[in-house]
Amino acid sequence: MMGYGRYGYGMMNYGMMGYGWGWIMMLGVCALVVLGIFVLIHYSKQQERTSIHSSLDILNERYARGEINHEEYVKMKALLSK
Repeated sequence: MMGYGRYGYGMMNYGMMGYGWGWIMMLGVCALVVLGIFVLIHYSKQQERTSIHSSLDILNERYARGEINHEEYVKMKALLSK
């Protein structure tokens, strides 16, 4: 045990003390990463739905103001609904 200090190889002399909670922490970190990915996917889908609805709202307003005729309205609405 020369050169390794008074306790040898550090915490390894105490059995699982150095590794006891490590795997639980690793699982926690992995769970947080996976949860973060799911939250980002959900957020991006929510933003996509919001942008589609706002596009349809704008189209409806333009049609109501008379800026576009019925044929243009139907074509644009079909494109946005895809």
